Amino acid sequence: MLRWAKEVLPGAVKPAVATRYLASIGQLDAIFGALRMDQITPQTVAAYVSARTGKVTNATIRRDLTALSRLMAACVSWGWRTDNPASAYDRSMVREKRDPITLPGDREWHLLLAEAPEEIRRILRLLDATGFRSKEGEDLRGEQVDKARGQITLSITKTMRRRVVNWRTPGGDATPLLADAPRTGRLFRAYPNFSSNVGQVMRRIERQEQKAGREFRRFRVHDLRHRFAVRWLKEGGNIYSLSNHLGHTSVKTTEIYLDHLTEQERGVAQKGTQTAPERVESPSAKGDLEDAD
Repeated sequence: MLRWAKEVLPGAVKPAVATRYLASIGQLDAIFGALRMDQITPQTVAAYVSARTGKVTNATIRRDLTALSRLMAACVSWGWRTDNPASAYDRSMVREKRDPITLPGDREWHLLLAEAPEEIRRILRLLDATGFRSKEGEDLRGEQVDKARGQITLSITKTMRRRVVNWRTPGGDATPLLADAPRTGRLFRAYPNFSSNVGQVMRRIERQEQKAGREFRRFRVHDLRHRFAVRWLKEGGNIYSLSNHLGHTSVKTTEIYLDHLTEQERGVAQKGTQTAPERVESPSAKGDLEDAD
């Protein structure tokens, strides 16, 4: 495990993923800690799944199996064994249950913008206008912003694949947020946990609204990405271009948003091919200061 952590992980995955893998290895110790690598069998893998089922989520079990599988793959490469029981385990036995996508309501969104501190509000508006994952927006630097082309280059992504995207799309327009961006350096201050900061603001709003006898439905920062994607498709954008913009490895992932469209809107979204470019207005065109809902 130490050899894998030292030689393989640094060049194979991002630091945050490596940290998560090592945390999973710590959870595996109760079942596998006393075993040699050649003593791990399909039976011991199944025993681990049984021991954890009901105590943690299926998503956690699947992440732990992924970490073990990566470790065992390294051992296969080093000649310590010839198979990988963790990889061979049928993960349909621990199917991950995804919560249905719930889009932030317009009222909740505007209440959050009104209550959030200025710096947090700027990041939230960028995420809503671009559909970026939280870290992609939080860590954005001036060097990544091409004002002449109206494009942003994302080099550190979830899939570790570099992608270049327009900042003015059917899903939103980030021109008001990026037109005056510095040429170098961070665009926003660094938050140890941006989602937690936003969560604190929303809990404060929720208490205020409850006292006033009104309902407030909290949402996750990541839900702004869903909101952007649905808006893109409802505005007539192509689903294949959206998939590329979001950085999905497969358009199958992007197809979850079709459930939020009418039959006619689906037909428009699915027209064209994956290589067809999305038509967007010039980034120099004037845009409204508020993001379209």
